[in-house]
Order: sequence, then C-alpha cells, then structure tokens
Amino acid sequence: MRDRDQLLLAHLATGAVADILDSADLGVIMGEVVWLGRYPVKSMCGERLIEARLDASGVVGDRRCALIDEETGLVASAKNPRRWHALLSMTARHEPDGRVVVTGPDGEQIHTGAPTANSALSRALGRPVRLTDSLPQDASMERLTPQTEPGAGTVTHSSLAAGTPGNTFVDFAAVHVITTATLDALARRHPGGRMDPRRFRPNIVVRLDDPAPFAENTWQGQTMTVAAQTAIRIVAPTPRCAVPTLAQGTDLPDDPAVLRTAARLNRVPVFDLGKLTCVGAYGAVQREGVLRLGDRVMIAT
Repeated sequence: MRDRDQLLLAHLATGAVADILDSADLGVIMGEVVWLGRYPVKSMCGERLIEARLDASGVVGDRRCALIDEETGLVASAKNPRRWHALLSMTARHEPDGRVVVTGPDGEQIHTGAPTANSALSRALGRPVRLTDSLPQDASMERLTPQTEPGAGTVTHSSLAAGTPGNTFVDFAAVHVITTATLDALARRHPGGRMDPRRFRPNIVVRLDDPAPFAENTWQGQTMTVAAQTAIRIVAPTPRCAVPTLAQGTDLPDDPAVLRTAARLNRVPVFDLGKLTCVGAYGAVQREGVLRLGDRVMIAT
C-alpha cells in the first residue's frame, strides 16, 4: 500500500479536491469561531488564543519548532507514544518577543534560545534531543500503525508537512478544524470521558448554526471563509492517531475509549485510503488574514 501521506499529497497536488468544489451544488453553512489554539513545539501542549494570524503555513507560530532525536535523526512525535508520550506533559508558549518557552511537568521553564535548552529537554525526556525551528529535508517521524487501539500496532515512518508550504512541523495540512457538534457527539457516546478540544489539537473550533455532528466529513473541497476575509480550503477529513487517547498536560488523563468511540461513530472514506477513523478536517490557507473569537464562519457547499 502506498504511504498515506503520499496519497494525500497526490490528491492535493493534482487538484482532485478543487475538482470536487467545481462540481458541487453551492449552498451555505454558517457558524462562529469559539476556540483558537496553536502548538509552538510539535507534540507538546499548546496555548489558547484570542486571535490568530493565518499565513500560507497555517496559524503563525503553530508547530514552528520540534525536537529531533539525536540517535535516529527523526522528528520526535507522540504518535509513537512508546517513546515520546512525555512530550505531552510539557507545554509550549510564545513570549511577546517571539521566543518559545517550554514548561515541564515539574514547573521548570526552559527558554528555547538558552544554551542549556537541549540538555534540559534531553534530561526531562530521558533521551538526547535537540530543538530546531528548521524543517529538515525529507523530515519524517515514527507512528504506530494500525491506529485503532492506542499503544497497539507496529512502528512505521511517516513524512511531515507534505501538503503545507513553508517551514512548519505539521503532520500534513496547514490548519485543523473541528466543530463543537462533533465533540458533543463523542461526549454523548462516551459520557465518562472529557472531549476537550485540546485532545484533538485543533487550531479552530467552530460552532455551527446547524448542530449536526461530523459535518466536517462533507466539507472536502469546500471553502471556509472567516469574517468575510480569511479563506481556508478544506482538503480532507482528519484521520486520527492515538494522541487523543493520551494524558496531556496536568488535567487530561489517559482515555483509550476516546479513539474507540470515534471509530464507532465516524469511519469514513479518505480519498483511496479506505475507511479511516476521522475527527475534524484538514485545511489549506487560500487567503491569509486574522481570525478572532466570535468571528462568523461561512462554508460554501
């Protein structure tokens, strides 16, 4: 089977998504931006925002940095939780001067520009790493497959940022969008869990006027316009890995049922990859701009 990321990239590059848009019957879905977030260091917890600037690479400052495993040369990612689960116990934020500060589970603050940053991060993770803000050529990471059960499966390699211009460490596309209706549907099916947006690591959470869950499945090839200026072309539903099941920060516990719940409710075709467990949608920035909480959203369908 061809690599999943290469298949996604092939559809993006050949304009298959645009063809869907050209042939669609036009309609309008309305909603509102209710949550914004970015994750300055890949696989670490991030920060909520009141406003976010979008450029071609996504939310400015999102996944701008990552850790490189000094032993393998691979990008450190919690998609292989056997090795990198501890990344999710760390929180990264941008300072006003543009520097990134990492806070460890013990409260230690690591300033990424400090000469001791790499040694402090290596000590915290128990493995030699170095921080970088430069995406290596042919950057790749480890992930567990299949992804239907957290911790199960075998380790494979996956490319990064295949569908995104610029120099960021996103998995594939520049932007990740989820609706509140989708989160609510997961919570109803798994009432003992916490379907906090942070589990799914989106950039944008939208509350639609029509609260139908998993509406994101139908947006492929459509354009989401925010505040009548910023435009995001929806590329595909977002296939899920084990990360939403993992403990994050200090208040989100491990919850293996999160992924099982999503698999029961929403396995959908993604291009020619077959049916995958999906929550949310990937997007590519068509028109740059600033997003703010409360901005109105229009999706042409």
